[in-house]
Amino acid sequence: MILPMNILQKFTQIFRDPYPLEDDRNRHLRTGLLISLFVVFFLTIFRPFGLSELNWPWYKVIPVFIGYGTVTFLVILIADFVIIPAFPNIFDDREWTVGKNIIWSVITIVLIGLGNLFYSSFLGFTGISGTMLLTFQLYTILVAIFPVTIITLLTRIRLLHKNLKVVESINKDLEAPLVDPFENDQLIFSSENGKDELLLAPDQFLFAESADNYSDIIYIENNIVRRALLRSSLKRLEEMNTSEFVVRVHRAFLVNIRNVKNVSGSSQGYRLIFDHVEESVPVSRRASTTVKSLLSRIHGR
Repeated sequence: MILPMNILQKFTQIFRDPYPLEDDRNRHLRTGLLISLFVVFFLTIFRPFGLSELNWPWYKVIPVFIGYGTVTFLVILIADFVIIPAFPNIFDDREWTVGKNIIWSVITIVLIGLGNLFYSSFLGFTGISGTMLLTFQLYTILVAIFPVTIITLLTRIRLLHKNLKVVESINKDLEAPLVDPFENDQLIFSSENGKDELLLAPDQFLFAESADNYSDIIYIENNIVRRALLRSSLKRLEEMNTSEFVVRVHRAFLVNIRNVKNVSGSSQGYRLIFDHVEESVPVSRRASTTVKSLLSRIHGR
């Protein structure tokens, strides 16, 4: 009885594992376009929504299919550029998991299906009733959840393998000592009203985290970890400190790349680890190449 329970726990843990939430708008657009083209292809082959009864010539049918593709593309744009930004606490890439990705993918597919169903009703190909909507949503979820789950799990395995190789490479670089001394200039962190100011030696600063309209500065003083909460955007603090080793590695984190001691990885990417603190800092996909290159260079690799 214990063995099946352990297996079940390990299986359910997979759905709580970190998973990347795509934040590249160009990639969103490309993905939306590819899905829209697939929808047009799918409709051409299977003819759902009453399309199988259409006996129109091809030059009249093609614009109808393109209309379905357009509806699909618009729904994806609304999902990616309206719904996701409207709920930042839900769509927090730091807390995104395999399970959340599967659920959101299925919801997106349901929205696409509903959009095309209403489009079919608008064209007069099918009617809509409460029973039909309920049945449609149920079938869509049942059909979508299996391929979405399989694709997500396979993607997780691929990304995990890829990121762990990157982590291994970075950690080998970090074993070498720093080759460049710290710059002598102090780092300046001040509030927007100028009333609060924190001056740090370059080797003191670990990282800063965005906290709504504030920034949480984490630094070392006399071998003790200290924090200072300043009313300032992270972007403003980044612009105040233009040293090469102070790097924006994530929309919510500004780090001292020279104080990174280790790196851990998951399918979501890799995270920077510092001495004296339990927290680790995520590196966004867009910043990953820059961070890896900088860490390699300052450790003489």
